[in-house]
Amino acid sequence: MDSEVSNGSGLEAEHITNLLVFGFLQSSDSNFHQELEVLGQELPVQAYLVADFEGELQTDGSQASRPFYHGRIEPDSESQEEVIQNIARHLAQVGDEMDQNIQPTLVRQLATQFMNSSLSEEDRRNCLAKALDDVKTAFPRDMDNDKAMLIMTMLLAKKVASHAPSLLRDVFHTTVNFINQNLFSYVRNLVRNEMD
Repeated sequence: MDSEVSNGSGLEAEHITNLLVFGFLQSSDSNFHQELEVLGQELPVQAYLVADFEGELQTDGSQASRPFYHGRIEPDSESQEEVIQNIARHLAQVGDEMDQNIQPTLVRQLATQFMNSSLSEEDRRNCLAKALDDVKTAFPRDMDNDKAMLIMTMLLAKKVASHAPSLLRDVFHTTVNFINQNLFSYVRNLVRNEMD
């Protein structure tokens, strides 16, 4: 295995995490749909709107042809991208149940920090890490710590973007970088287990 992928850096890691975070945000109720669509067009990976085409059947009972989205065709087989989208939807559902554990004041503070244009990407990741520390006590006791951390990281991103939709791009990239640095081994194993 390539060492770049194993430590969470490199194109594969970014591809997987972009899809995961984008899919999580897409699967959540939000008030930043327009910003999310623009972000999806900017991503260098195959981010597509699944909900618009789910379950469409043709008159002969076969599945409708795969959607064409922003110049890319969604793959026909259960590809890695589809597995990641399914994982993202599942994590978003679990996140909806954990949503009430995040205090609005924490979201406002984090949003204010993200609005500070003088902060570096590392400073933003540190702000996100501190916010995660603040909500750690709210993690479900019966849930694996890495899973809870992953869901809460993406949930914080969603809540900050909901609070200030103009921050979506920045919070998205910071979240992807944070996950790649801190949780990518867990994410990679989650995807591998679902692919098997």
